[in-house]
Amino acid sequence: MKKFKENHNSDEQEQSDTAQEAKKELYKLFRTEFGRSPDVISSAPGRINLMGEHTDYNDGFVLPVAIDRRTYTAAGRRGGKLFIAFTKELGKKTSFDISTNRFERSNFWANYLKGAALLLNKYGAIQGTNFAIASTVPRGSGLSSSTAFVVSAVESLIHLYNLNVDKSEIPKIARQIENEFVGVQSGIMDPFVVTFAKANTAILLDTRNLQYEYIPFPKNLSILVCVTGLKRALANTEYNRRREECQQAVSALSKITGREIKSLRDVTLQDLDGAVNELPSLLYRRAIHIITENERVHQMANALRESNLTYAGKLMIESHLSLRSNYEVSSRELDSFVEVAEQLYGVYGARMTGAGFGGSVVCLANSEAEEELAKEISQKYKERGFDSGSVFIARTGSGLQIERS
Repeated sequence: MKKFKENHNSDEQEQSDTAQEAKKELYKLFRTEFGRSPDVISSAPGRINLMGEHTDYNDGFVLPVAIDRRTYTAAGRRGGKLFIAFTKELGKKTSFDISTNRFERSNFWANYLKGAALLLNKYGAIQGTNFAIASTVPRGSGLSSSTAFVVSAVESLIHLYNLNVDKSEIPKIARQIENEFVGVQSGIMDPFVVTFAKANTAILLDTRNLQYEYIPFPKNLSILVCVTGLKRALANTEYNRRREECQQAVSALSKITGREIKSLRDVTLQDLDGAVNELPSLLYRRAIHIITENERVHQMANALRESNLTYAGKLMIESHLSLRSNYEVSSRELDSFVEVAEQLYGVYGARMTGAGFGGSVVCLANSEAEEELAKEISQKYKERGFDSGSVFIARTGSGLQIERS
């Protein structure tokens, strides 16, 4: 047990050193690009969803955690109407007039900044700004790298221009940016957890009314993130189609049951069983995933409270099977990571996390064997013929914060 504690202290120091190094590099990058120091540096974390996939846009429940990979945004006033932004990971620089809402296709990521400027302008005058962005959240990995970016950018502008924006509004603004300026009809979960997360906890969130509870994350439990290396652009996948199918299921069930149903959150298994002969098979499968996944969120929260890790793992496997067969958002890569991981002693459970079609798998594992398990999962995944995957150990992280002002 003593060794276990020392390992975690060493990990935490290493993570702190990595964060400090990332901030220093960003500071230097800003000075190199713009010839001056930034006025503010903000940051927001990536996230892992432990349970509750595709339930957030159905008014359902989710159980995410923030991780210790972050996106950093350095910003400085420049005056006028011009935004100039440089992103380290993409190696791209762009500029635009903040009064235009023209969609950027060549520099897709600039749409997040355009949306932030236009939506925040109603809280106070936004002027020309310089940005430098750097991130340790793997892009396209299902870890909410885009939300970490937009939330961090929104916070930098709020702080830079002393805007009177309540923190509870930030997730709503971030979601609106993704919906209206990027074309992804995402839910509230990602921006909410990225904003409000606390280290060593998960957030049990009701996405209908945004009531939430912090759930202690067991100390002897580790998060292994298995990145497939298969990138997916949500706006160009079937993510939006799944939303449409859920809405179709709601309309059909309203007619069948004879009552107004607002979302699949309001449908019970009894309702669904009664409609099985009238509801198209595809819509039935979409609905049964959402209904059972909502139940699994509450069961998972209780399992974490009680440190019942065996049961938590069982729920993760059930969730993945439903996402694979009922919701059809998995892939060969995701399935392979889950199959490899669940066979190893010390892994309690594994499931895809995020929207699917690519991205990552989350494994919950015994902390004392985390390094060995990460290596073994990676090796066995590669033995199946997948060369681009990787596995890393993640710690729970804190939410949105100002790093320097």
